[in-house]
Amino acid sequence: SGLQMVSWEVLFRRFLLFARADPFGPYAIWIQTVPFVMTHFGKPEWETYASIAGGALSGWIAYRVGSFYPSWLIHWALAVGVGWLLLGSGA
Repeated sequence: SGLQMVSWEVLFRRFLLFARADPFGPYAIWIQTVPFVMTHFGKPEWETYASIAGGALSGWIAYRVGSFYPSWLIHWALAVGVGWLLLGSGA
């Protein structure tokens, strides 16, 4: 799960956000949010909707800090936490 989340964060935050931060400034946050949300299509509806806020928030954090590592840690913790809750609930 951690390696998968690193791959996601490198693509969306490091490549799509930071590579476009110079020409687009903070608007690059929204540029990386759109494809991030699209990758959640086909997943549970609540997860797709949550990815809108999550993608924008993760982009904002990465933009402010200048690194994708905090976004990776948040994304990984959410994936593990939700998986743990779902396994614990018997779903």
